[in-house]
Amino acid sequence: MPAVPAQPGRPAQAELVAIGATRACLANGRLYLAPEPDKFAKVAAWLENHPEQRCRLAISTPAAIRDALLATDNMEVAERVVGTLSRAHPEFSARHVLSRCQIIFGLLLVAFLAGCLVLAWRPTLLLLNLAMGTLFFGMAVLRLIAVARLARFGPRRPPRIAMGEDEALPVYTVLVPLYGEARVVRDLVHGLQSLDWPPDRLDVKLILEADDAETRRAAETAVGGTPFEIVVVPPVLPRTKPRALVYALQFARGELVTVYDAEDRPHPMQLREAHAAFSRGGADLACLQAPLLIDNLRAGMLARYFALEYAALFDGLLPALAALHMPLPLGGTSNHFRRDALEKAGGWDPYNVTEDADLGIRLARLGYRCDTITRPTWEEAPVAPRAWLAQRTRWFKGWIQTFLVHTRQPVALARQLGPRGTVGFLLAGIGMLVSAIIHPIYVINVVLTALDPLSLWSDGSALSAAVVGFNLFNLVVGYYAAIRLSWRTMRLRNRRRQMLALVTLPFYWLLMSVACLRAICQLAWRPHYWAKTPHRGRRPAAEAEAESAAFPPNGG
Repeated sequence: MPAVPAQPGRPAQAELVAIGATRACLANGRLYLAPEPDKFAKVAAWLENHPEQRCRLAISTPAAIRDALLATDNMEVAERVVGTLSRAHPEFSARHVLSRCQIIFGLLLVAFLAGCLVLAWRPTLLLLNLAMGTLFFGMAVLRLIAVARLARFGPRRPPRIAMGEDEALPVYTVLVPLYGEARVVRDLVHGLQSLDWPPDRLDVKLILEADDAETRRAAETAVGGTPFEIVVVPPVLPRTKPRALVYALQFARGELVTVYDAEDRPHPMQLREAHAAFSRGGADLACLQAPLLIDNLRAGMLARYFALEYAALFDGLLPALAALHMPLPLGGTSNHFRRDALEKAGGWDPYNVTEDADLGIRLARLGYRCDTITRPTWEEAPVAPRAWLAQRTRWFKGWIQTFLVHTRQPVALARQLGPRGTVGFLLAGIGMLVSAIIHPIYVINVVLTALDPLSLWSDGSALSAAVVGFNLFNLVVGYYAAIRLSWRTMRLRNRRRQMLALVTLPFYWLLMSVACLRAICQLAWRPHYWAKTPHRGRRPAAEAEAESAAFPPNGG
């Protein structure tokens, strides 16, 4: 059954998408529609304005029309869907790096700083150092708050799941974007088949690129029908993961939606825990973030650093931010959404290369809450320095995009987030970037002070000495907070053998400074470039180690 062609007198598929009839095709001279239950009002309104279409309208099944649409790789539909956020809410889109007002403000700020440097370069540099150091100190305080919270309340125990009637469970859509992942598809499908959710209420979309024939062949071989479905994304720009997610969302059947990456292996009970949390959380709870654990710890030091970082973030910082009612910079995988809230927020931004963090801030601005759950997802960390640098550069670039997008209307941002939420946004957003930029300056201060302690007073300025002393204090507190939080959160997952990684953590921070500077340069030249992280697949030894730490006795 062919999809709806563009013909005079007939609505284009893009128009049907706009009115909510995302499943439509033409056969035997009739237009077949399969709108979702909540879209009938839009379709009815459209028919009021197009009475000539009534005699050619018929209703079909969603599956038949979905198959017809997926088979066409229709570029018009893809381009319209991918551009929805940038058209409807350009203030929330990273399609343009800077708005006109930001360009003007940036030029004025550069001119002002240049004038200050000409007139009084030393005080200007000291004040800039002090401002950046305040954000660095704020990040350290946030980590210490997370440590104190863990010390006071202890680790969150995975809740017991009440196993009720499966017939009462909603449809759960799982979106898995894939590109160049032929070697891991079989492991992925095996992991998703382990999810404890009724197959007839599970809707798994393997999202493939039109030019990735190898992964498509592997996926077709690995899956055997329900609940898996292959969605092929037409080759529209930008070539990013969020663009694939936005395209596939229109075909989702679930009330709840989650995202996994190619190398992910989610806990079998993760969907059950998320559903139970949504049932208790109220209508304003839009998203739940599951923790991510690294399962290839033995692959090298970069994997161990990743494990420390993930433990501190997902078991420490994010639960603390949620408890403090601050916005959550979501992780790129294992976040679970109410579909209605996700769609009201505009979905993922195809032009933002850290679409997860951006969506977390946007949900908070719209009055929604995000929270965390306990049952984890295991994934593979990059072990090659080049792959790590590319991934980390993309993350930093996306955080800069997110900061620029949400500061286009600073007054509205402050009003929507409130004082506490605004502080959280600044710390979790620009605070991470500033920390990476200023860290080498702190290290240089330490080296120079160690070589010549009297250099603190070399220019006879009390302000210079105070700033250098503040830098040294910041560095000590920052290291202590990061190491303390990493150590405590690694213990939660029965992973205590990471002392070498903890001791050498400052060197890892220097690597992040390199990635941050690289991201700033790349933002100017290739703002929407998505550096794909290659995956090797799991080795038996790594998987055995993950299994030993993955299911602690308190969690089930």
